[in-house]
Amino acid sequence: MLDDIGELVCAESPSGDLVAVAGCARVVAGLGTRLTGVVPEWLDGSGRPALRWRFGSGDRVLLLGHFDTVWPVGSLAAHPFGVGGGRLTGPGCFDMKAGVVQLFHALSVLDCLEGVSVLLTGDEEIGAPTSRALIEAEARRTGAVLVLEASENGALKTVRKGVSSYGLGIAGRAAHAGLEPHRGINATTELAHQVLAL
Repeated sequence: MLDDIGELVCAESPSGDLVAVAGCARVVAGLGTRLTGVVPEWLDGSGRPALRWRFGSGDRVLLLGHFDTVWPVGSLAAHPFGVGGGRLTGPGCFDMKAGVVQLFHALSVLDCLEGVSVLLTGDEEIGAPTSRALIEAEARRTGAVLVLEASENGALKTVRKGVSSYGLGIAGRAAHAGLEPHRGINATTELAHQVLAL
């Protein structure tokens, strides 16, 4: 497992570098194929790969994860993969390349994988812009979803916080507050009027 984690961590995969993410996806595909005997489907969302394995119906449990990281290419020079003092270190080791390796090693020792699906994406760190619909569709068709992303002190996480992005445009009209305030429109007032109009 340590060798597999090392290989995967050394396949740098910052979300914004599609070439690097695709290269890492090939490493993940090879790892999963070697340990399960099944070649994944390569799903391409605008040049950003996701990998899916289905065993039989694949509708009992979905094992979900990602292989992209926040670390730019070249981070290994300052933060090389290493094992020492009971710790693994290296870019993406914690989030979540060790989890990906654990996932496949766990599957490799099970007698039957009927009903299991695995979905690993390459855009989680940027909010899953191309894989969100795929994740939702896969989750809907299975009885349970387990995410093998690490958590602090190895605790079992039953919920995760989410993020939202909003764009807000506010219009006003500039005017000199001392000489001609009546010609201006305060952007805050205009925003309040727009909200009330909704």
